[in-house]
Amino acid sequence: MVIAHFVTRIRNRLSDIDGQTRSLLQGASLAFLLRGIGAGLAFLLSVVVGRLLGAEGTGLYFTALSVVSIGSVVARVGLDNTVLRFVAAGAANDDWGQVRGVFRLSLGLSACIALGLGALVLLFAPILSDRMFGNPDLATSLRLMALGILSFSMMTLLAESLKGLQRVRNSMLVSGILYPLTALIVIWPLVRMFGPGGAGVSFVLGTGVSAMVGWWFWYRAMATHPTPATPFPRNVLWASCRPLWVMALVNRAILPWAPLFLLGFYASAAEAGIFGAATRVALLVSFFLLAVNTVLAPRFAALHQQGKVHAIARLSRRFALFVTVAASPFFLMFIFAGDWVMGLFGPDFAAGGKVLAILAVGQLINALTGPVGVILMMGGQEKDLQTGSLVAVATLLILAFLLVPTMNAAGAAIASATASIVTSVLATVFVWKRFGVIALPLVPTSRKAGAE
Repeated sequence: MVIAHFVTRIRNRLSDIDGQTRSLLQGASLAFLLRGIGAGLAFLLSVVVGRLLGAEGTGLYFTALSVVSIGSVVARVGLDNTVLRFVAAGAANDDWGQVRGVFRLSLGLSACIALGLGALVLLFAPILSDRMFGNPDLATSLRLMALGILSFSMMTLLAESLKGLQRVRNSMLVSGILYPLTALIVIWPLVRMFGPGGAGVSFVLGTGVSAMVGWWFWYRAMATHPTPATPFPRNVLWASCRPLWVMALVNRAILPWAPLFLLGFYASAAEAGIFGAATRVALLVSFFLLAVNTVLAPRFAALHQQGKVHAIARLSRRFALFVTVAASPFFLMFIFAGDWVMGLFGPDFAAGGKVLAILAVGQLINALTGPVGVILMMGGQEKDLQTGSLVAVATLLILAFLLVPTMNAAGAAIASATASIVTSVLATVFVWKRFGVIALPLVPTSRKAGAE
């Protein structure tokens, strides 16, 4: 009876779809397709890295990638969602001077910081390798990947800017497809030449090509709007991106990479390689949510400006349901066939099935709670996200320091999954408090938005 009632509720939800939701579903379908292609290419790239380098070489690659990724997050100073928010708002109001102004200010600031950080990594690579990770072999990979701080930062901000113009296809090509495709094309000869560092060079080339294509997409999109750039107020930009920077440091630097750092310190490079590969695979559970967020972010920004909280509540719950249903097969496969999935990377990785299963639980909860982070960001509630992020990182660090030294990759997975769950749950609570929106699937009411 319970299952029949659940199925009936889902059927009723799917049958009661208005024109606006159908339009967004069409956009989400394209996003799913492009995200699916990108996720498949990224998964294939990780498999190729594992096959070419083995668990130990893969650990060196992922450790160097963690340094570059954290550097890129620092260089972007929280501008990812800020540039999306203000570009989307300017485009919605036909204020193309604002669009150009915020774009130039954001990318110029990030590029300067990224170049400085890349130079520091290049200069201090031997010190980082010896004193932080205790592995001199890491220095070559760090040096070869240092420029990736700039290329990755530009690729990300260009993709977010295109998303703000509602050029979803172009945005996803830049952020999710061109990078792994380019890296796959060049990785084999580069690994033959440079070893683990060659995989790092493929990352720099892939993100660099994506950034250049993104710039071309932006230039074409803005060619039809020749309005000169309006200087964007720096204090307004900083007021928005400052709390988002803290959130970005937590969600895109500390949460995904701190366990890998601790593994590099307490355990072997092979353990780091297994955890890094499992993390990449587990993200397949939540890639549907990332695709939906790509479509919903500019829409939520417009709905917030119009005060249509009821529409946000309706859309968030429906898309949370779609995301959960779509992600379930991946989750079940990772839970019951994790060893086989990890074995695709090579025999050294087959023992990582338990690590993958733990990480998959955290990603499923993330999918189940729906686009709550987007609701808060597009509604100007960056401080709530900052609070949730700080609680999550405290949870991660406490668990990681307790579990990683004794449980290695499994301990890192428990810490990472728990922190992800804390982030999702707190964001859900904050959305309820600020907007009265319940984003969980099949929940029929909301405090401020009214019943559907």
